[in-house]
Amino acid sequence: MSTPFKPLSEQITGKMIADLKAGTSIFQRPNNSLNSALPFNIESGHRYAGPSALILLMQKRDDPRWGTSNQANRNHTAVVKGATGTLIQFMSNYEYQKMVDGEGQPVLKENGKQRTERIKLDEPKQVDAWLFNGEQMRKLEKWEKEPNILLPAERAQAILDNSKAVIENGGEDMFYDRQLDAIIIPDMEQFASPEQYYAEALHQLAHWTAAENRLNRPLVGEAGEFVMIREELRTNLASLLLSKELNLPYELNYHEGFVSSWAQILKDEPSELFKAASDAQKIVDHILGFEQQIEEKLEADQNVQTEHGNETGKAAESGVDTTKIDPTKLTEGEVIPHNGTEFKVIKAQKNNVYQMQDLGSERKFKMSSKDALFGELLDARNNSQEVSLDRGTSAEEAAYHEIEAVEQFLDEQYQIER
Repeated sequence: MSTPFKPLSEQITGKMIADLKAGTSIFQRPNNSLNSALPFNIESGHRYAGPSALILLMQKRDDPRWGTSNQANRNHTAVVKGATGTLIQFMSNYEYQKMVDGEGQPVLKENGKQRTERIKLDEPKQVDAWLFNGEQMRKLEKWEKEPNILLPAERAQAILDNSKAVIENGGEDMFYDRQLDAIIIPDMEQFASPEQYYAEALHQLAHWTAAENRLNRPLVGEAGEFVMIREELRTNLASLLLSKELNLPYELNYHEGFVSSWAQILKDEPSELFKAASDAQKIVDHILGFEQQIEEKLEADQNVQTEHGNETGKAAESGVDTTKIDPTKLTEGEVIPHNGTEFKVIKAQKNNVYQMQDLGSERKFKMSSKDALFGELLDARNNSQEVSLDRGTSAEEAAYHEIEAVEQFLDEQYQIER
């Protein structure tokens, strides 16, 4: 008789329970390396969130880069032979269907493959994806976390300041007072380091987000003890995620007493772990939102420019000295029209990687000099509109090639590696 297949949530919960009992969970043996980071997609640069982030962190890899086999191939690497993928699942409101014409015949691309189109679903559907870690990919440069301009303590203090949370320092207790809506925490000098102080302060800020006028999580109830067990699971997960983003230490410390209770509640309710991970992500997004507000204000201040006239074009409007532009590189602040939208160079990072924004959709993403879009933007920037028109590239043709690139990516949706 075959063994029934367990849902992914139950598989991950079973592993978490075993790790908690063995003392090897991500809570009990966290990776506090300064090179540690939240898991993100190797192609888009987008971070994985909620249950997906939890699953990937539980793999205990030093490299935070993840992607499918096809994504690895497109990014000048490949998955090593025999590597085992990690399954994640997410809900999607769209699916990609193969296109047919009015007579029901396949609509083909130039390479002979059938075109696909993006269809919005009436109800979201579950999507499976098998991911591989950067450590499982060949010829990939060793991961090194890019240092932030601000120190971890400076970032944490800015978040606390911008949150407007009431913080009362002094004494020996550490908790969030729900009735006073205040964080109680000892003076910084009582901690081993400023970083440990801020790690604890942000943990209490995670509890602070539970207030009704914020994320509205229950902190009291008929089964008060069980409510607190669930709350601590969520805030400790949030603290773990924040530690990787801000390079602050995560330590279980006085929460060690919750370990057996977490194991028991997860055994009784296997779905609780993924619920906690989803709530933890909301906490993290809420807290990091205070830092995002700071960044947006700084960016807005930097973008206040004096109008120099139409002859200087978009580069001048963004504060870029056109006489110093390197034709082989993009320059911070540039706004480049391309394919019916405009792309802004937010930041030039090391290893020829750029932080970009599509001003049409406001989507932010990372782009390497090896990406096709990089060459297209260089070409668009280095050549005037007249030259582009002389080359016979119409907006429709440019849009067509953009769609081709998207469809190449969508082909992958039908080729999930197992």
